[in-house]
Amino acid sequence: MVGLAVLGRWAWAAGFAVGVFISLGNFHLIVRSVSDMIPTAAAQGAGALWKGAMFRLAITGVVLVVALVVFRVSLPALVAGLLITQMTMITLWLMRALRSLD
Repeated sequence: MVGLAVLGRWAWAAGFAVGVFISLGNFHLIVRSVSDMIPTAAAQGAGALWKGAMFRLAITGVVLVVALVVFRVSLPALVAGLLITQMTMITLWLMRALRSLD
């Protein structure tokens, strides 16, 4: 991200940063919704999970539209930020899970 900014690719750096922050924010909201659901009854939990998912997707959609239309960030960089962050989190989770098997 810093390298892109140094090379003068501000739209790419901004797109990558927005993708990373959306991905991390989305993950944080998923964790909150699941942890909030744990102490509730099954019927209430499903409804709360559904509402949380719709809220999370709405916020993500609004942020993506604003980033692309208003700030004109680079779409490929935004997608790279989203994917690289998710792949990193999945890899770290798998490494932690495999370490716990030993």
